[in-house]
Amino acid sequence: MSCEFEPPEQPESTERRLAAATQARTGRELADDLLDGATNAVSSDELLHRARELGHDPHRSYRALAFRWAEHALDESFVNAVQAAARGLQIVCWTTRRDQAVIAVAQRLDGDAWADTGVWQALHTSMARALPKDVGSIGVGGLAPTQPEIPRSYRQAQQALRIRRTSAEPHGVTIHDQVGIPGLVANPGADDFVQEWLTPLLDYDQQHATELTETLATYLTHAGHYGKTADALHIQRSTVRYRLHSIRNLIHHDLGDPEIRFNLQLATRIWQGIPRRPGRDAGSG
Repeated sequence: MSCEFEPPEQPESTERRLAAATQARTGRELADDLLDGATNAVSSDELLHRARELGHDPHRSYRALAFRWAEHALDESFVNAVQAAARGLQIVCWTTRRDQAVIAVAQRLDGDAWADTGVWQALHTSMARALPKDVGSIGVGGLAPTQPEIPRSYRQAQQALRIRRTSAEPHGVTIHDQVGIPGLVANPGADDFVQEWLTPLLDYDQQHATELTETLATYLTHAGHYGKTADALHIQRSTVRYRLHSIRNLIHHDLGDPEIRFNLQLATRIWQGIPRRPGRDAGSG
């Protein structure tokens, strides 16, 4: 009587799997840190060193990409589909999962040919082929020539994904660079986004005939510069400070937080582009 035994797993195979798992985890951790940007805990020099170890080219620019397929879990198979589709287009991605999407920090291997916007439609087509019978959305952030600019591209990719998913045609790609304020204003979710961030100011302006919303918009446009804000609004700096104190008390957001500032600036820019309806006009406070 003979018995057949399965040969023991080769140590090399186990080692390769462990190495691949370690590299994937390291890549996710780096992607998260790049998306968050340098902090007190993680310096920009450390990020650059870790990125080089994982194959980033510091001389190439980045873009953040956001992926969401409506009926597909954000599991390893989805991440693998993202990375496979990207590799086929000479794009290398370091991916992570956050904000109910797969987020990729991407570089192109065929030079900085980011102007070829057709690559994003090709990326979506490849993903749709791998994940058929599902509605898939991709948001593409703006160009980040250096690592410190990746968090901005990430926020733009998030917004582009939100625009695509709430549009009449959620199956497709939205490129932040091509949206512009008219495109944001026309989006069905634009007014909801404005209300989400600006309702306390809009209500206060309407009730008290003030211009806090316009003051905030001008302040953010001038990158938080009191003097330029005062000049643009033809008021004193002390008035700007007083209004900003009122604004902070109303919105309960930290204006020093980069993500908060980004969302508020986007909301105020959309608000400025939306035709004023009865009851929305600010007074002359």
